[in-house]
Amino acid sequence: MALTLTLLTSKTDCDKVLDQLSDLKSDLEFKQISLTRSRENAADRASDIEATLASSEAEVDSLTSIIAVLPEGTTKTEMENRKVKAEYKLFTAQQRKLQYGTTAVVLYESQLDEVEQRLFVIDGSMSTITNHKATLPA
Repeated sequence: MALTLTLLTSKTDCDKVLDQLSDLKSDLEFKQISLTRSRENAADRASDIEATLASSEAEVDSLTSIIAVLPEGTTKTEMENRKVKAEYKLFTAQQRKLQYGTTAVVLYESQLDEVEQRLFVIDGSMSTITNHKATLPA
C-alpha cells in the first residue's frame, strides 16, 4: 500500500512519523532476536525429543504385545502398570514436541518470516518518508 505523503506537510511531521517507525522497528528487531534464539533452542532440543518419542512409542508397542499374550496374574498387572507409565512418558514427549521440538521450529520460522517482512516494509516506509522530507521547505 502506498503511503499518503501529501499528509506530511512539514519536516516536523516527517520526523514524528520517522520516530514512531523507528520505535516500531526497534521493537520488531528485538522480537526477531528473541524468535531466532527460541528457534535455535527448539532445534537443539528437537533431536532429543524425537529420540524420546521413538523409544516411548516402541516401549508402548512392545508392552502392548506382551500384555496381549500374558495370562491374568501379577506379571500381567506389572506390565499393564509399566504400559501406563510408558504412555504417560509418550504423552509428555508429544507435548514437549509441540512446545520445543520440530513443530516449534517450524512455527518460530513462520513468525520470523512475518517479522522480517514487516521490517522490510518499515525500512521502505522510512526511506520513502526521508526522501519526501528532503523535498519539503525548511
